[in-house]
Amino acid sequence: MYMSDKEQLMKIREILQEVFPEDKIPDDIDDLKIGDLPSWDSLGNFNLILAIETELQIRFSMEQIADVDSIKKVLKVIKDNNG
Repeated sequence: MYMSDKEQLMKIREILQEVFPEDKIPDDIDDLKIGDLPSWDSLGNFNLILAIETELQIRFSMEQIADVDSIKKVLKVIKDNNG
């Protein structure tokens, strides 16, 4: 399923809100990274990746899971998965 960059960001923002309901998610998430939200620690990052995989029906490789620590890197994985 193709989504524009804007649609991807909107979807990722929704997922962030679901995974981190206690945190205020900023309107602009382009530069958001692990540690920027109180709940976005290593465990939160794993939960975020699982939620993205489920919602977007993609799979992160073990290497990608170890590397993903920002929204920019999440978007790159999505782009790589959509060819």
